Amino acid sequence: MWQVDDKQKEDPPIANLIRAIQYYNDKYGSVPNRCEISKKWPKEMATPGGMMLTQSRSVRPGNIMLTLDPELRDPLPIKAAAK
Repeated sequence: MWQVDDKQKEDPPIANLIRAIQYYNDKYGSVPNRCEISKKWPKEMATPGGMMLTQSRSVRPGNIMLTLDPELRDPLPIKAAAK
């Protein structure tokens, strides 16, 4: 779960999503392929190709839930950073 910092709330949603993906990649060594956002975020939010975006009532505004869903067949066209 990524929480958007107060200083970042005015940034475009895609900027916050990219920060969350980078954090996930650094922490887990993989790139997430599913993103859940609050119903208050724009449904038309741009995402990297291959990432499934859903709106959820269980995700609070200002949070982004990222996961690596094995059910999704196509991996994102982003490579995890080499460690």
